[in-house]
Amino acid sequence: MSDETVRSPSAWLAGSLRDAWRTLRSVYYANSLSWRFLKSGALVFLGFFLWSASNLLLSYQRGWTWLTYPMAYGFLLILYGPVHHFLVIPLALRWRRGGGSNDTKTALGRHLPTGGLALFLVAVVVLGTLPVAPVTFDFQSSLDGTSADINPDLLCTQSSAGGEAHVHCHLTESAGIDHVVVQSGGDRIAVDRQPPFEFDIHEGQLTTVTGQKQFQVLLKDADGNTIRRYTRTLSMVPEA
Repeated sequence: MSDETVRSPSAWLAGSLRDAWRTLRSVYYANSLSWRFLKSGALVFLGFFLWSASNLLLSYQRGWTWLTYPMAYGFLLILYGPVHHFLVIPLALRWRRGGGSNDTKTALGRHLPTGGLALFLVAVVVLGTLPVAPVTFDFQSSLDGTSADINPDLLCTQSSAGGEAHVHCHLTESAGIDHVVVQSGGDRIAVDRQPPFEFDIHEGQLTTVTGQKQFQVLLKDADGNTIRRYTRTLSMVPEA
């Protein structure tokens, strides 16, 4: 074997990376209908997995606030994947082939996928820093024992006094409920043992979870078992 045919490890690695990059680009820009469905479906599956797994972990590890970023990434990926591969990529390829090197559409076609990706990443950072209600889902509440026969609505309103928000809540029904416990960040802040189970809390009592003031309302039976659990953030409570 001649010296020219012997490749150093660094040359082999560089060549392998170049081949992998070409393969990745060919898959990324593959524009047949079957490839669009395949890529979009894979991204939707990945997004749903990241969103649900991050929410599940955060339900049990409240201090892991960094999980809001993979949570936001997964949530947006569910929407971004199909839009990117069914709309952005075909449009970019059409514009790139539609004119000469100085054509405006050609230039836009070259930069459209990168611009879309940049906007997507900016949205992930913003939504991860300030998560809104559709992004966060309390799996722990869903996994707690519940009773199908006891399912009242929890109605809350907020008002402002002295620069601090005050929240008033009540249940639409009280049958089958022994008492109500209100907690925030794992700390109990209120207990109501008298129907119709109305209570007031103020913003200073609430703990910040995933960037938002949050509280939980637990409906208990006579044995202290949780019948229902409701999770609310201050931003979810409408003004009175």
